[in-house]
Amino acid sequence: MSLPFGATRFTPIESGLGGMMIGASAAMAYLIDGKITGISGIMGPFFRGVLKCDPVKDAQLWKLLFLTGLVLGGLIDLAFNWQFSFPRAPPMHIARYLLAGVAVGIGTRVGKGCTSGHGICGLPRFSLRSWISVPTFMGVAAATIAITRHALKIDGTGYSPRVAELQWPPQWQFPLGAFMSSLLLIALSVLLPDRFKKFVSPLSSGLIFAMGLGASGMTNPMKVMNFLDFGGYWDPSLAFVMGCGICISGPAFIMAEQLRKVTTPLCEGCKFENPPKKGNYLPLVLGASCFGLGWGLIGLCPGPALVAIIPKIVTGIWGPWQPDFALSAAALVICISWLTTDRLITHFSAKPVATTEVKAGP
Repeated sequence: MSLPFGATRFTPIESGLGGMMIGASAAMAYLIDGKITGISGIMGPFFRGVLKCDPVKDAQLWKLLFLTGLVLGGLIDLAFNWQFSFPRAPPMHIARYLLAGVAVGIGTRVGKGCTSGHGICGLPRFSLRSWISVPTFMGVAAATIAITRHALKIDGTGYSPRVAELQWPPQWQFPLGAFMSSLLLIALSVLLPDRFKKFVSPLSSGLIFAMGLGASGMTNPMKVMNFLDFGGYWDPSLAFVMGCGICISGPAFIMAEQLRKVTTPLCEGCKFENPPKKGNYLPLVLGASCFGLGWGLIGLCPGPALVAIIPKIVTGIWGPWQPDFALSAAALVICISWLTTDRLITHFSAKPVATTEVKAGP
């Protein structure tokens, strides 16, 4: 049975498998390379390094390879799962897409994280900052949906408030194929010698992360927005993505936290990243709220934005469908607003250099 535009089906199998891939990507990145897969924390510093002409080595090389994997994974989603991964973007005004992109970029920089860094990685690390951030941005996003859909009725919908219809039989072909491919990539990353591992591991982690987003439907903004619409047409799929993701990433982070002082990641010369778990709560809450506002406006956060940026240009041309181009533009705005905010924070938080006055001789 066909559904009205914007109505999504509840996909526990597809979203669960996709969530497991996202969790596996986070686990392998931490255990092999010692890296936290917070997408905004990878994307922003990488482009900051590009603007500063930093050499492409060590941490900058890792970020480049991971982001390359994200983009390539998006193309795989487009080639084999485009109808589910990249349906038409919501028909909203381009100004809304751009405003939301600004909010997401500012929020993820000020709050230092998004759904991946605070959710998939931060919660299982028992980071108090993440346990504050996640409910904050989810609550603000849900409130934004309630206002735009129900209070102001800006987003017209052609379906009644209810739980989304279950997708049965599940569309298991791509999620299962991507999941099995992910297991092979993980095994390859673990078994290869270190001189190859440092290249293959981040590239594979990015690929797996992107395929997980596509397989779970998180590259479809309407699926995210329908999850956040608790008082309307509710699609619980995102809960399966987050839950299954943490079921995989959680044991890896817990084990690494216990062994971090006595061991190192599998890749030679790497160290476990250990972002602070406490402190700076006011910027955290303000940033999470700003991110939640943007997330609730268009259902897009940095990871899906990067994965979808090229596929949405392709589908926009193929359609043609103008909102697809607007979504790609929002992805670019997220990057630009993150970098602009980062520059301002760096400038105004820099301590002035003390100068010593030299007295003239007699």
